Amino acid sequence: MKGNCYHTSEALYHLFGGKEAGWKPMHLKHEGSSHWYLKHSTTNQIIDPTRSQFKTFPAYANGKGKGFLTKQPSKRAQELMKVLVWK
Repeated sequence: MKGNCYHTSEALYHLFGGKEAGWKPMHLKHEGSSHWYLKHSTTNQIIDPTRSQFKTFPAYANGKGKGFLTKQPSKRAQELMKVLVWK
């Protein structure tokens, strides 16, 4: 899981409808590493698909909203999206 939080969060952000659906990319430092996850703007629901990489529970309340580098899914996010979505 380590090192995959950015692209995994990015892929899920786009699959779940992004900003229009109320999702916001979030970032924090945890256990000495940069960490990305999603938070819903109205329900405050947290989606952190790579949380299991940590020994302790992240302090999501300390997270800051932060945009992804690209408006469209990056190449790695697109590859993940293909794996996450099936017909």
